[in-house]
Amino acid sequence: MRDLVILGLVAFALVATLRKPIWGTLAWIFFSVSSLHQMGYSTPMPVAMAIGICLLLSILIHRSEYKFSWSSPLIWLAVFTIWMNITYLASYALEENYSMWLRVMKINLFMFVVSGAILTRRDIDLVIWTLVLALGVTGSKGGIFTLATGGSYVVWGPGGFIGGNNEFALALVMAIPLMYYLWYATDRRWVKHALLGMMFLCSVSVIGSQSRGALLAISAMGIMLIAKSKQRLLLSLIAIGLIGIVLATMPDAWHERMGTIRSYEEDRSAMGRINAWTMAFNLASDRIFGSSFENVTFDYFLKYGLDTENMQGPHSIFFQVLGQHGFIGLFLFLGMGVSAWRCASRVARTSNRNTQNGMQNKMLAEMIKVSFVGYAVGGAFLELAYFDMPYYLMLAIVKLEQLKGQAQSEREARQGAMS
Repeated sequence: MRDLVILGLVAFALVATLRKPIWGTLAWIFFSVSSLHQMGYSTPMPVAMAIGICLLLSILIHRSEYKFSWSSPLIWLAVFTIWMNITYLASYALEENYSMWLRVMKINLFMFVVSGAILTRRDIDLVIWTLVLALGVTGSKGGIFTLATGGSYVVWGPGGFIGGNNEFALALVMAIPLMYYLWYATDRRWVKHALLGMMFLCSVSVIGSQSRGALLAISAMGIMLIAKSKQRLLLSLIAIGLIGIVLATMPDAWHERMGTIRSYEEDRSAMGRINAWTMAFNLASDRIFGSSFENVTFDYFLKYGLDTENMQGPHSIFFQVLGQHGFIGLFLFLGMGVSAWRCASRVARTSNRNTQNGMQNKMLAEMIKVSFVGYAVGGAFLELAYFDMPYYLMLAIVKLEQLKGQAQSEREARQGAMS
């Protein structure tokens, strides 16, 4: 039955994509983030390729409904993508790096395709809804599972980049501020209640993942979310309730695992990360191009690491990019993030607080910044540099700033014509 439901959703998405590019964009985002298609079939099907081809055809058919515009974050992304191609060609192992190179290139190049299909303020909200639904339903299920089992089992992700417990938890941390924005923007009472419930259950799911990095991320995100929101009392009560549930219901194993954050020297996993970070730094210091996408090998750890007994992946977006693409790659990656942050800050600062639309623009910009904080804090301990969700948020805030600029230009033109 589940296979038939997923097949029906995919068929509907393909038909909708051919009708309007924006629907293809939403379908691409939903399946790429949720990995729903990987949950139903015993044999993987090329759902992403099918939607991508249909989206390109739809753009050709409906050219008036597609408009691409450059912006600072997109320029950073373009240069970063070019640099990753250079580091790939300069690597010692093209065949070993090929699979991840191909995957990242498809994601990055389609960011430019997706950007041009988002045309209106409504389209931006549809993107946010798509991200929330792609993660919120599965996250809520994980929260119910955690409450029902008393946190005795680990909550795992659906697949793709977020198949692991740590990665899925970080994705949920990024989605919670978006749920709050939608709660703020909607007038329907039942939708508000559903979103509040989803926020709570997804928070429980993050705790149930037993991810130490996600615990730090949700703490940082929660503090900033409360500081940026207009419902500080409500969110504070939710946070207090969540803490109470954690202290009362989570098993001793969970408390012991979280306690290793303070005693990392005794934890083999944490020491393995330090070994990987040291290797990445030394590798980037020695090779300007880094290693490209795959560097967890005996030879690299023998030459650049602390030891070869405890070899791990970088478990950090920053050291991941540093080891794989060198200091230039890290500079471009951070530059893209800073550019997107400044874009969100400009939108929040210049939005008209005397109108409902202006307040919603400000709230969306602030909540995207909160998501970025969660990604930066949690990503410092996870290998998710190429996870597409933060890139979609970057596209959303870029498009919002462009729409605000167009509206301002039109107002100035009308005023000039009247005077």
